[in-house]
Amino acid sequence: MLNNIRIQNKLFAGFAAIIALVVLLLWLTYAALQSLVDANRWDRHTAEVLLSVTALDNNLLETRAKLRTYWYSGTATDAETARQALPSLAAALRVPQQLTQDNVSQQQRFARLIAELDSWRQNTFEPLLRLRATGNLSAVQLANEPLIDNLTSQVAAMRQEIQAIADEERRLSAQRAGHTEEVRNQLTWTLVAGGALCVLLAALIAWLLSRHLLRSIRRLTATVARISAGESGARVDVQGRDELAQVGLAFNQMAQQIQDDHAREQVLMQRLRADVDDLLSVVNRAAAGDLTGRTAVSGDDAIGQLARGLGKMIEDLRGMIAKVQRAGIQVTSSTTEIAASSRQQEATSIEQAQTSVEVLSTTREIAANANALVRTMEEAVQVADETTQGAVQARSNLASMDSTMQRMVAATDSINAKLAALSEKSSHINKVLTTITKVADQTNLLSLNAAIEAEKAGEAGRGFSVVATEIRRLSDQTTAATDDIEQMLKDMNSAVSASVMGMDKFSEEIRRSVQEVASVSDQLAGVIEDVQKLPARFDIVLEGMQSQAVGAGQIAETITQLNDSTQQTTEALKATSEAVQYLQQAAQDLQSSVATFSVTR
Repeated sequence: MLNNIRIQNKLFAGFAAIIALVVLLLWLTYAALQSLVDANRWDRHTAEVLLSVTALDNNLLETRAKLRTYWYSGTATDAETARQALPSLAAALRVPQQLTQDNVSQQQRFARLIAELDSWRQNTFEPLLRLRATGNLSAVQLANEPLIDNLTSQVAAMRQEIQAIADEERRLSAQRAGHTEEVRNQLTWTLVAGGALCVLLAALIAWLLSRHLLRSIRRLTATVARISAGESGARVDVQGRDELAQVGLAFNQMAQQIQDDHAREQVLMQRLRADVDDLLSVVNRAAAGDLTGRTAVSGDDAIGQLARGLGKMIEDLRGMIAKVQRAGIQVTSSTTEIAASSRQQEATSIEQAQTSVEVLSTTREIAANANALVRTMEEAVQVADETTQGAVQARSNLASMDSTMQRMVAATDSINAKLAALSEKSSHINKVLTTITKVADQTNLLSLNAAIEAEKAGEAGRGFSVVATEIRRLSDQTTAATDDIEQMLKDMNSAVSASVMGMDKFSEEIRRSVQEVASVSDQLAGVIEDVQKLPARFDIVLEGMQSQAVGAGQIAETITQLNDSTQQTTEALKATSEAVQYLQQAAQDLQSSVATFSVTR
């Protein structure tokens, strides 16, 4: 049945089955992954609910703590903090209530919790605030107030309700975790089983297709081997109507056509062999020197055209051999005369070459001496240029040094001015210190008078006496500090004076250095001017030496060319003599070779 189905359809069917199975596996995997995504989303939802429930429990405890703090402190700040805690508690309650809207049992618990919270606020929280706001409570009343006990018990009841909400969420989370594990196991088994089934199905399809294809290919290969071994009547056993069957039919037709062509070629080969034997007999006679042979082959095919061409070639060869025999005698006599003339010219060219070699060596020595003098003058010019550049660079460096020293002079003048300003300001500070000293003395006298008055006042003036003592102590410290500052100012003035004198000496040294640098710069300018005159004189001498070197080089080049020409002439004559000898030998060989041919019947 598979033999009648096209290979393309077989391949499409196999791949379609594998793709269908893969699509089914993908669909099952997607459904399982979607369940896992939903479970993960519910886990996050449970975590958010538990976090908000924990925040609600913390807000409840914090609200109770703020109320108790206000109850025992009674401050307005704590009262405001306690009142602001209720809105925060209500906001914290709304978050888990909104998150559990899809759970009826949780909404019922939140309804009970809201009712308990309203009862606690109306019956305990606000009455405690109002009672504590009166401010007429003793410590015993604060400690033994019954509403404080109710506050603790009601908070504990609400916390139990909050704990029940959290336990319900944890139970739901555990239930979803079990379902998630079941879905994960189911997904694992689905992937394992589906993968194994895909592998088995692919292996089965590959086995069936390869079995069918290889069987047909083996039959075709065996038939080809039989034909290659010489069995021209071998044919492929065709089964079915698929592409390989069509290939087998085409191969059988090709084998039959090859067999028919081979039979026709055998007939043609026999006729061709007879014609070739006839042509070979004519060619063998021509190779032996007998050019009188004729071929009996005719026709318009390739062999006939070859026979006509061969006959014409032999006819032309007979005429050419006759001409060569006549020309051989003339060539032999001419080559003898040419050989004698070339030997005489060769001797003359050898003498000319020896003379040109002697002249060339003399001119080369002259050119070498001239080139050496030119290089020496070029080195002298280069040294003069380098000396000029060095002097110019030194003068530039001296100019830079001069500008730097000028700036140093300006900087020392600026420092002297600043030191003078500093000395002037220190004198002003001395005046201020004198004023401070006078104020300290007056303060000391005032403190002494105050102490005397305090002693007169007796017990009532004891505090004023302490103040007067402190003022006198501060006055003494001020006097001591002003003495220290005055001593430091004296030291600073002496240091400034010494610095001014040193800077004056330094400025004088710099000015003297500036004058010396200017003198050296003028001397370098004279040296540069003298050195710059040398390159022009060197250039005149260099031009003359270069002209001599060029002339000597041209003479040497001319003699070299003449020598090369003479050598080329000598070599040409030698080559001509050798060619004449070869020509004589070739003429003799040619004459002896054509003498073997028979051109007449």
